[in-house]
Amino acid sequence: MTTVLFLNGNIYTMDALQPRAQAMAIDDVSGRILAVGSNDEVRRVGGQHAELIDIKGRTVLPGFIDAHIHLMSTAYRAYHIDAENASSEDEVAELVRQRAAKTPPGRWIQGGRWDKNLWPGGRFPTKASLDAAAPHHPVVLWSKDGHLLWVNSLALQKAGITAETPEPETGAILRDGSGEPTGILQEEGATSLMYRVVEKSDPELDRLLIEEALQKLQRSGITSIHDIEGEDTLQIFQQLRDEGKLGVRVQMVLPRQLLPQLRERGIKNEDNDLLRVTGIKIFADGTLGSQTAAMLESFEGNPGNFGILSIPENEMQAVVRDASDLGLMVAIHAIGDRAARVALNSIEYAQRWLAEQGRPYDPERGLRYRLEHVQLIARTDLERMRRLGVVASIQPYHAVADRDLAVRYWGKRHRYAYAYRTMHEMGIPIALGSDAPVETFDPLHILYAATVRSDPESRRPSWLPDQALSVSNALWGYTLGAAYAGAEEKLKGSITVGKLGDAVVLRDDIVHVPQEKMSENGVQATILGGKIVYGEV
Repeated sequence: MTTVLFLNGNIYTMDALQPRAQAMAIDDVSGRILAVGSNDEVRRVGGQHAELIDIKGRTVLPGFIDAHIHLMSTAYRAYHIDAENASSEDEVAELVRQRAAKTPPGRWIQGGRWDKNLWPGGRFPTKASLDAAAPHHPVVLWSKDGHLLWVNSLALQKAGITAETPEPETGAILRDGSGEPTGILQEEGATSLMYRVVEKSDPELDRLLIEEALQKLQRSGITSIHDIEGEDTLQIFQQLRDEGKLGVRVQMVLPRQLLPQLRERGIKNEDNDLLRVTGIKIFADGTLGSQTAAMLESFEGNPGNFGILSIPENEMQAVVRDASDLGLMVAIHAIGDRAARVALNSIEYAQRWLAEQGRPYDPERGLRYRLEHVQLIARTDLERMRRLGVVASIQPYHAVADRDLAVRYWGKRHRYAYAYRTMHEMGIPIALGSDAPVETFDPLHILYAATVRSDPESRRPSWLPDQALSVSNALWGYTLGAAYAGAEEKLKGSITVGKLGDAVVLRDDIVHVPQEKMSENGVQATILGGKIVYGEV
């Protein structure tokens, strides 16, 4: 057995019983922490044959845990058309024209991250501009938030979407005055009609891009992720784990549609610390930017638009109940206040059902319920979140990226949006994440957004500063809070004896550095199970 001693550090453990330390010892075989304390205390545990690593006074934190990311989609961001910086429909069409010029006719052109809210007029684009740019290629472009598809006529033809296509129950096909599809599909009920015919990706390319994305996570100090994707991504993670190349711990949160298969074949995690299937994801509604979030009151300036509920409430109740029966974590995407209410109705129903089965809900047994995003929620439902023990899985960068949209589409209601400090003060558990590729997965930028309530790139004035988290609370949400959201708080999230030896080494003291400098702090090294997987100290 080899013991690695990390000495002379400024360690913030996130352990309330021992908040600060100078050194830690990690077993190189099990990857578990053997000792935390002063240099002398840790040396006594390590013995004379231990490997010594001098941290040189740098700051050490538990490894960052991104509680909400879509890694395959993030990986493909650099490969497909990226229209994030396009300032008009015509600019996106020009990107498509350029890609079409070097793509064989008939092949799909894919990409996205377009945001019509940043364009003059803020109108939805149409198929006409894509038809002109790529008449011989089917084109499919996701919106930045991933809840809209912008497609051309050839793509609609391949999917069989016409004026006669019925309106989906949990989505919308935007149409012109004559009933013809305009080229915009809203939410899963409509986008799935297109997704089933889109050209499949190359498995070898999938793996290559995933490996590159994992390396970027390591460079950012991220040691664990909750990846919200499907079986294709899970299979790549399994291959990398079996080959000893995973390098980041992964919890898979699979689509709700896979629940019957999970029930039939069981959940086999093989007692592995690197890769586990832990939960299911349910979409309750759409998004703010697409004006498809499910609302209790209509969108500002758009009377009658209450958004889209992505799943009937009775169906959601059945899914949450069945997942609870299997002991699976339930993560429900809820951006609008109506979506949050319906999600909490389903969680309360499932907990009541468990009690009737003689299995009253006890979070200590590992089952976790989560609302993802929680961007707008009624105060009474915040109280229910606390009472039901529901985790707020939040992405602080959304609060600063969406600030103008919240004012535009929610009017006076925006004052109660992204209420992170209120949630914390009420005792609602908070977990931080990125929602990449929608926004950056850089933890230092996200921590800046959480504590300053501004974008470190634009340095705009703080937005709703009374809802900013303190630095210590934000760090907790990115470490122990995220671990709790995945029911792994006994395994990771703090530098505590017996837990996994995952840590990040920063150049500066993140607790005492001026907040405006927080995003500039450099990740010096990332440690996974006692091994340095990125950088050096």
